[in-house]
Amino acid sequence: MARGQHDRGRQGWRRKAAGLAGAVAVVAIGFSSPVDRWMALPSPIEVPAGQEVAFAWSPWLPWPTASSAQCRPLLTGHGSRLTLLATGAGYCRLPLRWFGWLPWRSLPVKVTKPVDVIPGGESVGVLVHTRGLLVTGFSPVEASVGRRDPAETAGIQRGDIIVRIGRRTAGSGNGLRQAVNRAGHRHRPVELTTVSGKRRQTWPVWPVWSPRTHRYQIGLRTEDRASGVGTLTFYFPSSGRYAALGHSLTDGLTRQPAAVLGGQILGAAIVGIVDGTANHPGQKVGVLAGSRNIAGSVRHNGEFGIVGRLRHPPFLGPARPVPIALPDQVRPGPARILTVLKGQQPQAFAIDILAATRQTAPETKGLLFKVTDPRLLAKTGGVVQGMSGSPILQDGRLVGAVTHVLVGRPSLGFGCYAYWMVSQSALSDPSPGD
Repeated sequence: MARGQHDRGRQGWRRKAAGLAGAVAVVAIGFSSPVDRWMALPSPIEVPAGQEVAFAWSPWLPWPTASSAQCRPLLTGHGSRLTLLATGAGYCRLPLRWFGWLPWRSLPVKVTKPVDVIPGGESVGVLVHTRGLLVTGFSPVEASVGRRDPAETAGIQRGDIIVRIGRRTAGSGNGLRQAVNRAGHRHRPVELTTVSGKRRQTWPVWPVWSPRTHRYQIGLRTEDRASGVGTLTFYFPSSGRYAALGHSLTDGLTRQPAAVLGGQILGAAIVGIVDGTANHPGQKVGVLAGSRNIAGSVRHNGEFGIVGRLRHPPFLGPARPVPIALPDQVRPGPARILTVLKGQQPQAFAIDILAATRQTAPETKGLLFKVTDPRLLAKTGGVVQGMSGSPILQDGRLVGAVTHVLVGRPSLGFGCYAYWMVSQSALSDPSPGD
């Protein structure tokens, strides 16, 4: 009897041990690198027709087979990469199975028409009108009773953006001056609504009479424009729609994206270079060169730069379209950038992409690269201000745009994926006014 109980106890212990081992195995599989890769696959996968997209895979995980002739999985790199070759626009589904037989889920594949653009590289000057008035500083009013600071005393701060003057939208500095003078003559405060970050507040500001200017003032300095120098990234040959800069045009004070009402871009000629050194980024020195090479409107300022329409194709720079690369098509390795170092003619310079971050949602820093071209290093020391937006090309595709320099090491730079730039809604939304 005791022996039977002992045997049953041993069997129970074995069952528990087997169950525990199974649980540990399931957890281990769940955290294993191959499973991570499966879980991290985008859904759906997007593949341009006639092109290949490769994903990291595992040699011991079986690869799927397509249920449609529109995409064909090919195994390359000794099982470490799964390559999808798309043959025709449409959809197909890849059935994924654990261990090759246990159904898990199907992965939709969207085969799209390739997007072709003409890369830029030309330097541009950007002039835009902003939405609201940026407070750049204070100028005390010389009143009969001494110097007064009405706006600063009311609570308005440098860097605030005035979005409303009373019940009207703030449009220009002249409109603000007229509203202040009217309120002063009526012996009333002028109500200014400001935005600072996510904070929105209305301030009553009492105008002060200035005997020197013979009008009422509140002691504010404001700007209603933003400007900068950057690089054209690409444009569509059929519509003239373009994207440039690779990052937002900021107001120069708060470093926040400027809300743009409209503006224009013109060609810029580079007349000098300030070399970049450690902790001191260099810059291009440019002057506006008129509309002969580059001219166009600005209708949007977003996370990846400005968008608008060119009045005519540039006569300097590339003229042959290239396809836009998907983020998964970009790889570490040799590439080149197009940018201007003198005059208005873009040149190609060699770089090495050191890291291509896997992204399934828009982000501004997806690429890390190193300048390897001795001509560019000798002239600029690496990446300099004004180079933002310079197109990055690899394997015959437009893969990205220069966005930032690594300040401590000017030979290193960051870039965004061109795919996110071309996906901006402002490039496709109809706008008869631009």
